[in-house]
Amino acid sequence: MTGPAMRLGRPGTALVLVLVLAATLSALAVCGCAGSEVRTGTSGAAATAADSPTASSRTAAGPGTLNPTDLAWLQLQLAMDEQALRILELAPGSGADPELKQWAAKVAKGHRADLTALRKLLTATGVPDTNPHEGHDMPGMVNATELRALEAAEGEEFDRLLRSALRDHLTHTERLSGEQQKAGSDPKVKQRAASIGQSASDHLRRMPQ
Repeated sequence: MTGPAMRLGRPGTALVLVLVLAATLSALAVCGCAGSEVRTGTSGAAATAADSPTASSRTAAGPGTLNPTDLAWLQLQLAMDEQALRILELAPGSGADPELKQWAAKVAKGHRADLTALRKLLTATGVPDTNPHEGHDMPGMVNATELRALEAAEGEEFDRLLRSALRDHLTHTERLSGEQQKAGSDPKVKQRAASIGQSASDHLRRMPQ
């Protein structure tokens, strides 16, 4: 992996959220979580949930305000954080830089807490806690090639690969959180997205070089 070269062919952050929204709407229709109470917006990207009592009882992580953007973000952030945690947990045994190891431990701790909170929010929606993005190669998602390279690397090479993968992950986490803030609806989901986005920004700023 040599930085940007590994990212060729990946869609941009905004397009990713649009594609994930489309997949989420399809999943909702299949599982019966969406019906007349969920509709797509005029742009096709920012779908909104209707304000009916029926909708609030079946698809709400908060007070009846969850929309497909919220669901799409929850599922994507869960998948991204799960993959990132896998490589963060390799740092103690494979890395060389003590400062990077210490930083990675703090980021891993934060990701574990975020995963617990994200799963709680997703459970409240009634949508199954499955990973619809398993095996996907998307911006911010540690892919199979990167994971294998990191599992095989040691010392300074591991540190280089870890920095590259996490820089991409945290950058897109911050961007996706911003997109959720624009198009999301549920207060609890928006609050979690804002927190995760701020943490990603802080981690990026403090990453040892």
